Amino acid sequence: MKMFRDLFLIAFIACGAVGGSQLPQLVQEYEQRLGGARDEAMAAHRQDVAEAAAFGLTLEGFAERYRASEDQAVRAGADRMLQRRDRAESLDAAYRELQAAPYLLRPWAAVSHVDTGIAEAAWNSYKPTLTLDIRFGIAGILLGWILHALVSVIWRAMFRRPPEERNRFRRA
Repeated sequence: MKMFRDLFLIAFIACGAVGGSQLPQLVQEYEQRLGGARDEAMAAHRQDVAEAAAFGLTLEGFAERYRASEDQAVRAGADRMLQRRDRAESLDAAYRELQAAPYLLRPWAAVSHVDTGIAEAAWNSYKPTLTLDIRFGIAGILLGWILHALVSVIWRAMFRRPPEERNRFRRA
């Protein structure tokens, strides 16, 4: 039984090291896509602001004018305009936080402001590389070790034999 436990420990540590060392590349993929989405959202927002400024209005004032219209399609345009602004601000904040995060905390910064559409696209385009980042590899080893310890505790709790059954062979 000890041999299997040690084998699983080695497997958890190896998977943690390899998986952890791949994190920087995955975060970079996400960052590139986030930057592109941010640029597109900011361009659309700037266009809305410029359109409002052409009439001497703020974006909020322009949206209120749209909302005052009798036409439902025009009123819906106000909501889309404000949604573009909110998305641009959200993506900009996420991008700036990711850029400002220390190297080892970049995965956390990416996850804390994750955009599911961008993350899914980044995951779909991600290709594992042979590049190994020793800092994230060590973090992966530690995570694998902790995960193994947690699985071992759960396993022992589920399959622990009663004390009299364990000592049955020692008495004979």
